[in-house]
Amino acid sequence: MYTLKSMVRRGTPLAAVVAIVAATVFPSAAVFADALNPLTERSLLLSSSAPGYMNTDGSGNSEGSLNAVGENYAPAGSGPNGMKTGETFSFNVSTDSSVGGGANAIKAFTLQYCTTAAGLCKAPGNNTGDSRTSDRETNAAAIAAGHKTSDLDVVGTFTDAEDGALGAGQFQILVNDVPSDAGWTMTTKTVEDSTFGDSTPGSGLDGLTGTKNFIVLTSSTGIQPTTGQNVKVIFKPSSSVYITNPGEGAFFVKMNTYKDDNTSGNALLPDTDDNILDGGVTVANVMTDSIHITTKVLETMSFSVGTRNRDTVVLSNPDVHGTCDPIQVVDGNRLQLGNPDAEYSLETGKAWDVYSYWRLSSNSSGGATVYYSGNTLANTVGDEIAPIGPTAASSTPGTEQFGLGFVDATDDDESPVDKFDPAFKTLVTNEPDRFKMPKLYYMTPETNYANGTGTINGGSPTASFAFEKESNTVPRVIAQNNDHVISCDTAKMRYVANIGADTPAGVYTTKVNYLAAPQY
Repeated sequence: MYTLKSMVRRGTPLAAVVAIVAATVFPSAAVFADALNPLTERSLLLSSSAPGYMNTDGSGNSEGSLNAVGENYAPAGSGPNGMKTGETFSFNVSTDSSVGGGANAIKAFTLQYCTTAAGLCKAPGNNTGDSRTSDRETNAAAIAAGHKTSDLDVVGTFTDAEDGALGAGQFQILVNDVPSDAGWTMTTKTVEDSTFGDSTPGSGLDGLTGTKNFIVLTSSTGIQPTTGQNVKVIFKPSSSVYITNPGEGAFFVKMNTYKDDNTSGNALLPDTDDNILDGGVTVANVMTDSIHITTKVLETMSFSVGTRNRDTVVLSNPDVHGTCDPIQVVDGNRLQLGNPDAEYSLETGKAWDVYSYWRLSSNSSGGATVYYSGNTLANTVGDEIAPIGPTAASSTPGTEQFGLGFVDATDDDESPVDKFDPAFKTLVTNEPDRFKMPKLYYMTPETNYANGTGTINGGSPTASFAFEKESNTVPRVIAQNNDHVISCDTAKMRYVANIGADTPAGVYTTKVNYLAAPQY
């Protein structure tokens, strides 16, 4: 095609013959050039096909009306936002711009948005009124009034992306996916035919919009793709620079490339400029309403408290090991605290400890809080072992103490007694997204209860504990997370007790309750 076009410029007699033949097919010289050199394999990808009056997500949130936690699911350039869209044009060139020493370099692109693929042009849109009078409704007025209308409009000026780093409010030109660094400039204008439809003022939807429907990109040096190479023109919107979709129906974008970057007067207008390299073609797109899907995820919660972590129980059939099995209740959750060789009694010269577990899962996106509630160890006549209090303290044998703290349940696998079920460990290895090691993934222990791991006897015990007997009436926070769903968080609690030489004799008991409260 380029060879045939070039032959027109050779020798006068031959040129005359070719011109006569061409005139029988094409009505004008401009159309002759376009038809011989179309842009091929054309496409236009919109960031949103929603009408321009739509800018909200499925819950009605938008840039100006964020959701309850300040998130925006309909930003500029997103699927729900037809008011502030971005666009990607992709096409292959016909002209070989690499020949001729730069004479055929592409120095300009024009993109004209129209309601028809050929002939007279009116910018797409369905706002009421006619720009040939003063009563054409603006997009802002239509949207504020809740109308289902909008006119296509290019709002603001996109700037050339620096070093190929495409950012919000910028455009980028690529040749075979390599960004151009030719220093491009964008301008916009309104290019509609005054005689489109009914030229009588106030002709309504057949009238003109008066919005910016013509984009011009220019560079003094341009690009020089070879025949068949792909060119992309990408517009990435921001909250202040964007393209608004029309309110309904199909629209067409007339595309042309030029070998001149002159923007004065009628230059770079397809009907008047003879510097067109490729073009005379369109890409099409159509506005569609979004599919609105509504469903519910009901609140769920699993909270178990017990004295045995079933991950340490060897099962005859590995398939029955669940992804987050409840903590097991053994012997009614009764723990014997003290020397097992002396009927589980406490000693003045040695601290004793016992353990329990709790496991929490909740689909609350606002996380959850775990509390404890209970009295300190007390006998039937009201004697009490002094609670450690709200501030963490180390175990001190010989001094009355009762407290609790967190330890790492994964340490169970290091003990000689509580080894993890090998089948469970295999499941964790093979399916880590489903099967979890027993530990806190999201919940954070309160500081005074966080360091229960370590020694409780000897010269310098390293573990620390706390306990408030007032929790019996006002539960105390022991762990929490405020911004994440909780998936199988497992806590291992350690209880420590010491007595003094003057601690009254008797049988001492207490009940410690754990309460979980998700935040929805």
